[in-house]
Amino acid sequence: MIHLVPASKSDAAFLADLEAEVMRDHATALWGHFSPAEVSIFDLEATQIIQQADRRVGYVTVETSADHLRLRKLYLTPAAQGHGVGAAVLAMVQDRANQAGLPLRLSVLAPNKRALSFYLRQGLRVSETTAERVFLQSPPSVLHLPQAS
Repeated sequence: MIHLVPASKSDAAFLADLEAEVMRDHATALWGHFSPAEVSIFDLEATQIIQQADRRVGYVTVETSADHLRLRKLYLTPAAQGHGVGAAVLAMVQDRANQAGLPLRLSVLAPNKRALSFYLRQGLRVSETTAERVFLQSPPSVLHLPQAS
């Protein structure tokens, strides 16, 4: 079972280490180097730790704005990748967007073909591409409520 728990300051090293582990190769392919993010820039209020069997297997950062939800980060440990964890977490985030009646938006680095394929398989669509990033969006589900007579 997958659980999302709020991130805390004590998770900062885990967040930074996991980001470096999963993003280093993509950043290096794109820019020629990887510069780790400062832990202080993590918005812990928007970040949740992904736990499976009481182990941290990743994290997700989602920001809410007036017209959309932005999936900033969905990082999984290599051992958790390819086992449905990412799809389950993305479904939770998409459900949150649907409940709010907002589209879900995100971007992936252009060299990260595995992530792009994942998001396309999950039903997101490319809205824009640049030399560095592919931007994707999923519209909110449209609820068809019965009309009052």
